[in-house]
Amino acid sequence: MNHGIRRRLARALCAAVLVSSVGACASIPTTGGVMEGSAEVDSASDLGFDVQGPAMDASPEQIVQGFVSAAQFGPASAATLDIAKEYTTPVAWSAWDEYTQVLVLSEYPRWTVEEFDESTVETSVRGEATVVASLDESGVYSELAEPSVVEVAFDLTRGDDGQWRISGLEDGMLVLADFLGNAFHRTSLYYPTSDREWWVPDVRWYPGQSWRTGATQAILDGPPERLAQSTISVVPDGATLAIDAVTVADDGTIDVSLTSAITTAPPDDRALLVAQLEATLREGDGRTVVLSSGTSPLAATSAAEPSRPVTVGDAVAVLDTEEGQALRRVVGRELTDLAEPQDVAGLDVTAVAVGTGGSIVVRDGSVRLVRLGEEGRSELLAGPELVPPSVDRFGTVWTAVGGDLRVALPTGGVVPVEAEWLADLSVRSLRVAPEGARIALVTDGPDGPEVWVAAIERDAEDVPTGLSAPVRVGGPVASAEAVDWSEESTLQLLARDPDGTRGLFAAGVGGLAGSNDGLTRPLATTAVPTALAAGVGASPTLALDADGTLFVRQSAALWPVVSEDVVAVAYPG
Repeated sequence: MNHGIRRRLARALCAAVLVSSVGACASIPTTGGVMEGSAEVDSASDLGFDVQGPAMDASPEQIVQGFVSAAQFGPASAATLDIAKEYTTPVAWSAWDEYTQVLVLSEYPRWTVEEFDESTVETSVRGEATVVASLDESGVYSELAEPSVVEVAFDLTRGDDGQWRISGLEDGMLVLADFLGNAFHRTSLYYPTSDREWWVPDVRWYPGQSWRTGATQAILDGPPERLAQSTISVVPDGATLAIDAVTVADDGTIDVSLTSAITTAPPDDRALLVAQLEATLREGDGRTVVLSSGTSPLAATSAAEPSRPVTVGDAVAVLDTEEGQALRRVVGRELTDLAEPQDVAGLDVTAVAVGTGGSIVVRDGSVRLVRLGEEGRSELLAGPELVPPSVDRFGTVWTAVGGDLRVALPTGGVVPVEAEWLADLSVRSLRVAPEGARIALVTDGPDGPEVWVAAIERDAEDVPTGLSAPVRVGGPVASAEAVDWSEESTLQLLARDPDGTRGLFAAGVGGLAGSNDGLTRPLATTAVPTALAAGVGASPTLALDADGTLFVRQSAALWPVVSEDVVAVAYPG
């Protein structure tokens, strides 16, 4: 392929594909009816696709169409990839790096063929492809804020037998969004927090036929840069895969053979590595990891496995009563008294936050945060238009004033949290993940509201000191107002539809779980929500409307009423 086409495609991709930097893409309104539900299949073969090699005397366009259709299932099946190879010349195939970048398309490209006749031996086929997401060479998923059209091109040569074959193509792969989950395996890599108490997930998409090998290599490489200050690695220097394959035995055992450097790891580190690999690779019960040095199995002591991020405790609601405001627990479809009642008389409670130990922080009006407890009230901090608070697992209370993040420490005092990328933005909503290593934020700036997830950097005393570079989440959602964690790598967003009506959306940090394409999608509700509360694990989503009616999600279409006269609600976190 000529260098001019390569440069133009590279520039188009740089402009189109979302990167982890502020302001990379502008938000646009989403369109279409509210829908929910998806089905996943483990591999392309489960769908029964009949992938065929090139037909005799196929035209250049048919050759390109056949190649693209076959290649997109190659990551799940070596046999299918071999069929895709039949559409190319040996030189083109050997030069092709299929995983440099995977472009996820909303539909197949629209092809244009350069004019040719019976004497032509070289031609090209160009296509316009509408990209909605991408995977980089590490399997990191990025969703575009809006679909972007890029040009793709293939050079073809007619052989001595008169048959056309692809002789030049760009590195990377085109995959239809509907088939992404059939070709690639959405994988959560788990890294331990510095205190070894919790797992921090990092979502990647690996080729289906070798996803365990790719995931193991990533674990051995250590946490990615953005999680480097928030998690740890227990892999000793020089420990790599002894063979480039991680296999699963008939009895379900996952065999991970490493180089001899693994023998230098202390027993506790080796046990934690086994737990880390099992959390990442086993996919359900019944599988264990056997670690070996070369062909020699290594004894691994048992270790307390870190917890996956999960919300612990019931939500707390602020209720308007005839006697004044009161706090109540949300249990199922009912409000019940707190185990330790808290007096909020004299306060104008507009937001509430709950610590994992049951401590409660309320926002009084919009100008100060107050901690409630057995010893009475204590003012944590004051400021204009404070963002509703979030309490992390260390008891640190997070809020923001404009673009300035502030935290009130459990030992007393307020400190700022530095993040250069927030300099020109204001924070509208924030929520710390259950493991305390990540924070989700809704910001407002020159490009409008945007949703970001960053890792929290802490010192030796677990005091927050800064945020990592952020990852954009839920790009297609316009006018986001609030965010909460609903699964370990999934956010629920409160946002406005194009007509101005508020609605709920699910967005994945690294691609949405449970969907074949990983794309952000709307959630059906029976009310127009003005606030939301979600919990990671079994905690159902709660939605509050403008009239103060609190709803609980029991299914996509069933949101029964919990109570009326509710002012605010939040799960622990």
